[in-house]
Formats: sequence, C-alpha cells, structure tokens
Amino acid sequence: MRWRLQSLAAATILFLAVTGLARAEPIKISAFGDSSLYGGGEAYRTGRFSGVPVAEAFPAKLERALRARGWDVAVSNNAVPGRRAGAGLGAIFQIPVGTKLTIVRFGGLDLRLDKAGPEQVASYLSQVIDAVHQKGSAVILVKEWFGRQPVLDAIGNKADFYAAWWVGLNIADRVPRPEYDAGDGEHLNAAGTDIVVARAVPDVERVLTAFGLKPGS
Repeated sequence: MRWRLQSLAAATILFLAVTGLARAEPIKISAFGDSSLYGGGEAYRTGRFSGVPVAEAFPAKLERALRARGWDVAVSNNAVPGRRAGAGLGAIFQIPVGTKLTIVRFGGLDLRLDKAGPEQVASYLSQVIDAVHQKGSAVILVKEWFGRQPVLDAIGNKADFYAAWWVGLNIADRVPRPEYDAGDGEHLNAAGTDIVVARAVPDVERVLTAFGLKPGS
C-alpha cells in the first residue's frame, strides 16, 4: 500500500471544520477505466459483446455494498469499453465535479493490443493521476493487470492506493476462470464481479476514512 492522502484529507477536514455544514449530498466515487469497470464490452477474441448489465456491474454493486455498511455514497460509472490509458486524459471531464475518490483501471489494452511500451503506458497513467488529483480526488489504481513491473516503477508513488482486486480470477491474461467467465473468455460474470466488490469495499473504506469521513456522516 502506498499513500499520499495526507494533504487531501487535511483539506477536507479543514473545510468541514470551518463551514460546520452538514454534507448535503452523497460522497462521490468514480469508476474510471475500461470494460472491466464498465461491466462488459466487445471481446477482442470473439467480437461479441458480453459481460453483466450496467446495473449489476462493479460501480453499481460497490455503491450498494457501501450503502449497506452505512456509507452515503454515489458511485458513478465513468468507464468505457475499449478505453485505452492514452485516451484517459482527454476523458477526465467525465469524472463528476466534487468526486472524492476515483478508481482507475486501464492500460492493459495499450500494452496488449496497441503494443505500447511500459514507459509510455506509465506516462499516460501518471498524467491521468495528476489530472484527477487536480480535481481534488484521491486515486486508487488497480495494478494487477500490468504484468510488467516497469510500468509500476515508472509511475512511482503517484497514486494514493494500489489495489489488486482481480488477482486469482483469471487463468491467463484477461481470461477469466470458467466459474467467473461471462461467456466470452474475457469479461467477468456476476459471481466474479461480486468477488471484486467484496475485496474493494475495505480498501475504499480505508481511503474514505483517511478523509475524516465515516458511515452515516
């Protein structure tokens, strides 16, 4: 785990202390990435669209899981099937204003399909992380797809938290285990999504707590 949340947390706590106002809207969380966060997409191996409905995808299920634990959150699905890390910077505007936490997961397609080098992908992601921070949001970077350590080495400590929620669900690069396969050999089904959400909840809670937030606040 690597953290750089101190300044963001301090600013949030100061704002709440100075204004003394109750938060009038849910804590905003954004899922920003490719089809793995969106819920499905066109499989590059088969050309078929597969996955789970958006209402049953990671963002929707994460919101329900956090709300069940008392968190007043709104998790927006700002992912796009097929999105490359290279396109991420131009899509930052899709992250809602006031977002406190952004979950970033893309870059694998750049490496695998576009044959981008690790340093190039790291540069894309570093720029995305910087831009998200400028919007006042912390960043969880999902890292387990990288496959090559040079990507992470080049990114350094830019992200606030590094997660590996998909570990063990695949038998090969982007190939889900049969019990988690949505049917296209690439995207997760409902059971696989449930596992990812269960792993994500405690990490997300840690980040929110670092902001001085708590369930029911």
